[in-house]
Amino acid sequence: MAKGKDTFVLEVSSAAQRDLKKLPKTIVTEILFKHLPLIKEDPIGHAKPLVGCLRGERSYSFGRRPEYRIIFYIEGNTIVVTVVGSRENIYKAAKKRKN
Repeated sequence: MAKGKDTFVLEVSSAAQRDLKKLPKTIVTEILFKHLPLIKEDPIGHAKPLVGCLRGERSYSFGRRPEYRIIFYIEGNTIVVTVVGSRENIYKAAKKRKN
């Protein structure tokens, strides 16, 4: 996507906000000031589409040991972050929140 053509609005769900409160402050700062702006700039290019019952959502990953994920979906020009956390059990949490 070319910069400037489409602008996205980023929303963090209340559940994802609770997820952020459980993470180390350094990771939260990194998410807020580095990773969410990247997702907002180009959500398609920076994240992988999910399959199965999470079809329609995308997963952005970063970090090593532990590896973190940001799960979101795009609706029109709005990006809605639904789950944030370490890779372990994040997809299970995403499935629960989708249902």
